[in-house]
Amino acid sequence: MTACGGPEHGQIMTRAAASSLDKILSAPLPDFDVADLASALRQHYGIEGLLSRISGERDLNFRVDASDGRTFVSKISGLSDTHDEIAFQNGALIHLAARNPSLPVPGVIPARDGRMIVPLERNGRHCLLRVLSYLPGEPVIGHRTSSAQRETLGKLSARLDAGLADYAHPAAERPLIWDLVHFAALRGKLGFVEDDSQRALAGRVFDRFGRVVAPRLPALRRQIIHNDLNQNNILIGRDGSVCGFIDFGDMVRTVLVAEVAIVAAHQLYREDDVLSVMKEIVAGYAKVLPLRDEEIAVLPALVQSRLATRELIVAWRSRTNPAATTSYRNDISKFGWAALARCEALDELEAHDRLAEAARL
Repeated sequence: MTACGGPEHGQIMTRAAASSLDKILSAPLPDFDVADLASALRQHYGIEGLLSRISGERDLNFRVDASDGRTFVSKISGLSDTHDEIAFQNGALIHLAARNPSLPVPGVIPARDGRMIVPLERNGRHCLLRVLSYLPGEPVIGHRTSSAQRETLGKLSARLDAGLADYAHPAAERPLIWDLVHFAALRGKLGFVEDDSQRALAGRVFDRFGRVVAPRLPALRRQIIHNDLNQNNILIGRDGSVCGFIDFGDMVRTVLVAEVAIVAAHQLYREDDVLSVMKEIVAGYAKVLPLRDEEIAVLPALVQSRLATRELIVAWRSRTNPAATTSYRNDISKFGWAALARCEALDELEAHDRLAEAARL
């Protein structure tokens, strides 16, 4: 597989990405209690208020309702992310604020001394504290989106990618299993899927990735993308508007079309007509950032790859570490497998033609 550079380099990156899966998703959340965090916020940020726990995959997150009426999100990162990786996330948010201030993404709140990341220590372990502005809204996972909302989501994700197009950071090149370029590295997790038909379905997704995506990877555009615009990281307002993107923890420099695939994949749950949903996302995205034919050619396979990625990781986590800190909703898995089956049933030529039409190619 030629991820970047020659085949040998691609294989090295894929092995590194596979290794990073266990490291990142097995690391415990930081051990930090509310009283200690309140003290740190008061000392370093001059913020006092009510702290409420927010779920997180790798960070210990709290909503902070400050006494002065403002609202923040405090994030404590532990063993799974380095200082450079957190600086990478902060840098992207600062870059986006300068490039396109109207984008609905969090802002980075500096500490009293100007630092964007404050190192802390708890029980002999080093942690990293940062504070972001709070975005109002509810995660899309609690709603079923409409056609208009999905097209808007496509447009907003394209605006986000346009804002990130000229952003660069050394940490962007890290191997990350959630990077769809490295999807083949997950094949070793097939054995954790207990259902025979689901395991066979995921195996066919790997075969399709090797046939359709891998040969085209060297020709696909690359840049830094959000890489995780799932239903939990997209906010919707009371008026039904798509009003925020959060959680930039899986950002990476990868193929640009992966952003479209990820957005589309997570809108397919509970949907019977999966191709129409993909078309709505593509149509919105292409109105802001035109897509190329080679990107449309790999898009359905990448959508399947993202759906399979989530379910393989859920299966692996459930079998090897059921009490892990990472929180995936297992009830969503039945919708994920169903969406994957519907995607497989699509005629490849028809899917390409209809998506190309939506992209106005």
